[in-house]
Amino acid sequence: MGARSSQEAVFQNPKQGQEAVFQNPKQGQHLSAANAKFALELYKLHTSSTSDNIFMSPLSISVALAMTFLGARSQTKSQMGAVLHFSDVEQEDEESHLHVAFADIQQALSKPDQPYKLYMANRLFAEKSYKFLDEFLAAGRKHYSAKLAPVDFR
Repeated sequence: MGARSSQEAVFQNPKQGQEAVFQNPKQGQHLSAANAKFALELYKLHTSSTSDNIFMSPLSISVALAMTFLGARSQTKSQMGAVLHFSDVEQEDEESHLHVAFADIQQALSKPDQPYKLYMANRLFAEKSYKFLDEFLAAGRKHYSAKLAPVDFR
């Protein structure tokens, strides 16, 4: 394989099972920048009123919120996109490059040949009496390996 420019984002794409470059070469950079902005804002919010130590995983938080973002519509989607800086990440089609980029990052972080093991337990929990669109459930499984767990919240 030849050398890649520093601007190309290369991740393992679970759909193809081989090394892949994003359709938009800056896609991974946009998602990384969006996650960094969100993480810094979240960190500032939680450290502004305390001198205690704080530990958080911005990627885990972003992934969890991205899973809910799959089902967001209208004003909720707009507001979530603004706070999480997902609106900075290009979304060109229905499948949304944002979710493909998250899947690529998770796949790259959990390659078997890495000197570490990263386990991300993704799951969607929802009130068992609610009906969810099959498209939402399929997208959660496809991009995040997240199944819906019905729960009695009442």
